Amino acid sequence: MRRNHRGGNGYGNHGDANGDGRAVRAARRGARSEAARWGVFLGVAALLTALLWAGWALIQHRDVVPGLGADGVKSGPAVTVGLTGAPDTLDIRTATGATSDALDRALIGNVYETLISRDDKNALTPGLASKWTTSADGKTLTLTLRSGLTFSNGHTLDSADVVASLQQAVEGKWPGADTKLKALSAVTNPNPTTVKIALSQPDATLTRTLSGRFGIVYDSEANIDYATKAVGSGPFTVSSFDAGKAIVLAARQGGDAKVGTATLKYYADDASLVQAAKSGDVDLALPDEAGDADALKDDASVTLTQGASTRKVTLLYNGDSDSILSDVQVRQSLRLLLDKQALTAGRADVAQVLGGPIGPLEPGYEDLTSVLAHDSAKAHSMLSYFGSGYIGTIKLIAPTRYQQLAQAIADQYNAEGLTVTVEALDDAQLAQRVQNRDFQLLLTDLDGTDGTAMFANAQSDARYTNADAQSQYAAAVAATNDAAYADGLRTYARTVSEDAASDWLYAKRNVVVASKSLSGYPTQMTDDFLPLANVAKR
Repeated sequence: MRRNHRGGNGYGNHGDANGDGRAVRAARRGARSEAARWGVFLGVAALLTALLWAGWALIQHRDVVPGLGADGVKSGPAVTVGLTGAPDTLDIRTATGATSDALDRALIGNVYETLISRDDKNALTPGLASKWTTSADGKTLTLTLRSGLTFSNGHTLDSADVVASLQQAVEGKWPGADTKLKALSAVTNPNPTTVKIALSQPDATLTRTLSGRFGIVYDSEANIDYATKAVGSGPFTVSSFDAGKAIVLAARQGGDAKVGTATLKYYADDASLVQAAKSGDVDLALPDEAGDADALKDDASVTLTQGASTRKVTLLYNGDSDSILSDVQVRQSLRLLLDKQALTAGRADVAQVLGGPIGPLEPGYEDLTSVLAHDSAKAHSMLSYFGSGYIGTIKLIAPTRYQQLAQAIADQYNAEGLTVTVEALDDAQLAQRVQNRDFQLLLTDLDGTDGTAMFANAQSDARYTNADAQSQYAAAVAATNDAAYADGLRTYARTVSEDAASDWLYAKRNVVVASKSLSGYPTQMTDDFLPLANVAKR
């Protein structure tokens, strides 16, 4: 991949306040190494343009505050936010698993901004880019950056930083880049506020990808240890980081944050978090499970607010070729046997019962609850095709937080004559069992578009294989406009639902517990997106 340097077409280090010689030498070094560094990006001829832009960079880009310190911290009230699932690093670029989720939640929208953002309905909105357009053939995405953007160290943020950030993601093989950015063939910046992303083929998911971690723009001259520090363009900086315990965010001077500091304090579990909210140790508490906040529903000092999530609680089927669930008739029978209305009744975390892989906050959502809806008689008629003992014992594994729900699922199946056992495991044990393929049913959370896409990937945890579904999903992604993308997803979702790829139980609901002194706090999708700039405390 070749990135442009200040409007040119070659790689090179940015100019800085140390003089023209360094900028020119840097540009030349970049030009000499560009072909070896990333062959798929085209545009070698642009080196001369890069050198012309280097002089502009010296004047415009790195002349504010050299170094890594924040350019000033705004005074104001202090807010403490209680969470669980503490990260042990700040390096959002390379984190995976639960740490990745925790950093997305803590840093995106607060310390780091993304090229495209999301609103509280999960719709795409302007972020660092004030607007974006896709070409008629779907193979070029053009983004226009807002003017006057800066990083927390005072450096200017412009199009060259965008190109450098995308280059680093792909060249550094950051987790997920091989799939989410695989269609990128060239990224250029014809001027300081314009970025053009050329694709080898249309990718209707790219704009949403750029609203997540791959949409973060990093300062290409910030020589820091990202595991312990951060330089972003958001309303807060990281004032301090105590791995596994707390992240202290300080509002940037001149930014739009309404509090001076926001401390993200991590607790071992929901019980200790709820106790902290009860005792007033935190101003805002976000328990993992909505039902755990019930202990505070009569507390006059706090407000409990429900909000939707993009997470979907799913009973994932093991579709390995040697698994009983590789048989479509067995899968469909299990769907028909489960009474999801009875299963979800009274659960505080249920926003909406589902019948397919797409949740109500995602593109392409359609109510598919009528597909393979509860019908015990039909299920038994289908199962009668198999001989006695053919299905055998079914192993259901689940995270400990879903032990009660997993047992309720097993109870329904056992009452219908099946034999289902339940094991509640910690995260490490669960991951090992999935890796060993030692399960038939897995109760888990799937999130957003990634959770939707997994049934088009025969190597995903489900190991579900259906050529029609795979081609339908590929056609949706290759759509050249949002409407066609959504239509394609609906077709795909119906196919995997009718084929009983798994059983999607419900879209989750979150609960936010807030002190009466707070206002402006987020309530939607707070399990993965927690922007704090509008939080005010009186």
